[in-house]
Amino acid sequence: MRTVTGPTDHVVVVGAGLSGLACALHLLGAGRRVTLVERDDGPGGRAGRLRLGDYLVDTGPTVLTMPHLADEAFAAVGESLDRHVELLPLHPAYRAGFADGTSLDVHTDGDAMEAEVRRFAGPAEAAGYRRLREWLERLYRAQMRRFIDTNFDSPFQLAHPDLARLAALGGFGRLDGAIGRFLSDARLRRVFSFQALYAGVAPARALAAYAVIAYMDTVAGVWFPKGGMHALPRAMADVAAGAGAELRWSAEVSALERPAGRVRA
Repeated sequence: MRTVTGPTDHVVVVGAGLSGLACALHLLGAGRRVTLVERDDGPGGRAGRLRLGDYLVDTGPTVLTMPHLADEAFAAVGESLDRHVELLPLHPAYRAGFADGTSLDVHTDGDAMEAEVRRFAGPAEAAGYRRLREWLERLYRAQMRRFIDTNFDSPFQLAHPDLARLAALGGFGRLDGAIGRFLSDARLRRVFSFQALYAGVAPARALAAYAVIAYMDTVAGVWFPKGGMHALPRAMADVAAGAGAELRWSAEVSALERPAGRVRA
């Protein structure tokens, strides 16, 4: 990300997906005038909604992790997530089924998950799960504040003691190998490594740092927004409009005007 010089009093946000809506809310909270343009006829982007007969179907994500990040966007304009979206915590978070006919309920509560792993694969794997959970928590702490939740103007800003901490945790090794240090059961290793696919990277090729995604849905918790995931972008759009954003639906961007090397329109 590069710091923009010059006037930034009016900002146009392209796309009303979750990131575009969060961006609009944070900009509004920072006192900017915001115009949001979206080619579809409503908000959502990949978190859209499809009507099939009498049913409404989420077209993208079906559950929510890390809801505090969405809450930060609402808080930027003096609102809160829980005032607009009812979140239902999922216990278990989901059920993993395998080709051999076995299944495993994935719990975010440590004691419940340890008991499930013991039932599924025995006491040695349960002990390995506990060590894995502790490693995931340390990995998350090393990445979140300094790398994930931070803007960078230069790659040199990555040079920080937290980078050494991440390396010491094995974050630059391979994900498969990192999970294998704790779990020997191939099915369990898949449960804690498939999340790299969310980012489009096969677990065998992903850096171990990608295990932070497994932290998000096996430790931090999973929620279902009442009304489906689309309830979240719909609420964000309503709040943005109430905070003064101009929302333009069915408005596809065809070009960017860039005089003097900066986008102007």
